[in-house]
Amino acid sequence: MIKDYYISDTLKFYSNYVHQRLKFLKKRKFLFNEISFFLSNLVNKSKKLAFFGCGNLLITKKILSDKIYVNEVNDFIFDEFKNQNYEKFENLSEFENHISEFDHIVFADIEHQKNISTNLLNIGKIINDDCRVIVISKSLIWHTFINWYKRLSKKSGPLRNNYLPFSNLKQIFINSNLDVLRNEKIIIMPFHIPYISKIINLIFRLPILNFFCLLNITVLKKKIVKNSNEQKISVIIPCKNEEDNIKLFKEEIPKLNLKVEFLFGDDKSEDDTLNKLNRLKEELSDHDIKIYNGPGICKSDNVYTGIEYSTGDIIAIYDADLTVSFNDMKKSIDYLKQTNSDFINCSRMVIPQRTNAMKNSNYFGNIFFAFMFSILFKNKITDTLCGTKIFYKKDWLNIKNYSNELGIKDLWGDFDLLIGAYKNNLKISEVPVFYLERKEEETKMTNVIKNALRMLMIVINSYYRLRIKN
Repeated sequence: MIKDYYISDTLKFYSNYVHQRLKFLKKRKFLFNEISFFLSNLVNKSKKLAFFGCGNLLITKKILSDKIYVNEVNDFIFDEFKNQNYEKFENLSEFENHISEFDHIVFADIEHQKNISTNLLNIGKIINDDCRVIVISKSLIWHTFINWYKRLSKKSGPLRNNYLPFSNLKQIFINSNLDVLRNEKIIIMPFHIPYISKIINLIFRLPILNFFCLLNITVLKKKIVKNSNEQKISVIIPCKNEEDNIKLFKEEIPKLNLKVEFLFGDDKSEDDTLNKLNRLKEELSDHDIKIYNGPGICKSDNVYTGIEYSTGDIIAIYDADLTVSFNDMKKSIDYLKQTNSDFINCSRMVIPQRTNAMKNSNYFGNIFFAFMFSILFKNKITDTLCGTKIFYKKDWLNIKNYSNELGIKDLWGDFDLLIGAYKNNLKISEVPVFYLERKEEETKMTNVIKNALRMLMIVINSYYRLRIKN
């Protein structure tokens, strides 16, 4: 246990009643297993995780991590629930010396920390840029109820602790230079009634009802990160029957004054697209242009094939119709590189569009799905179907793995990428772009009703997986 970390009432309680607390933990095993299951879905392929607990180490049981370093209030609790991959912090300097190595840090003890603001402020300065901080806190309603319960059952937990409703915590996070990526509310029934408890807990994950849930689980990331200007960009351009648009790239490609490779994916075009691409490559031989064969199934498979071939640090997906300017794409890439964002979702719905740039059916469909995604992500999304999306190649594997689990194929890939980014706790930022009218060929977004129904099923399925089942 790290010295001078917990408040005195907490230390006193665990010194006198640790065995009673162990009995309580075993009696309320269902509650702690529910929390542990949810955490296991938040923590993705951890190599080294730090856990700060206070009589609740049991919630780490389902978390998959190569190594878990633990600070617990009492050694009896650590010894009772430790696994082979657990290691105990002996002092604060041990944690500070290794903090840059952790990919996740879980705080399940904020009610009992002596200096929560100072601790978070220090962590916000020195964690690595990809580390995720997870904070578990009680809701205002349940905090009051549990304090009453403790007074009746004095051996279940300390009577006095920090009063930290989420509104207060949010301000502490801001002051600590930490960005809130997600805040989830879970568990309304902390006791076990076979079948009923789990069903009720799932139902209360829904909007409005989740106000009454016991816990807030908040995912945070460092606000100020170090970005390199030397990163290589891979621009993925899926092409399907775009012979008349290819010539337009001859003027645009030289404008992107960055370290870039362009990957054109010919998706078994039935026109002269492939020949035009080969000609473009010859004419711009001083640029890094590559041509690959798409599988000819759908746009998303074409894009994903290109990502696999890419060698850059940053992936920029760009539609071959050039309805977003190269200048706007460069601006979006710069935004990714100069902020702590992990994923840029370009939006065509902020800046007024040119007349006839988008069909009315597509326009209103965009508004509808943006609204649905805003509910799903609990954050404002204005455009889900813009083909220009930018993210780091290092995050691709995790995004792809989750998209494979959705069960419904996303033919265009926009929903797959957004949902995969959210599931993996990436910071999604929107950058407004000016939407131009297509200069050549016709839009590939046809069969509006059929595509809309498929997209709706993806959203419903994702809502269940992210908001209810997860």
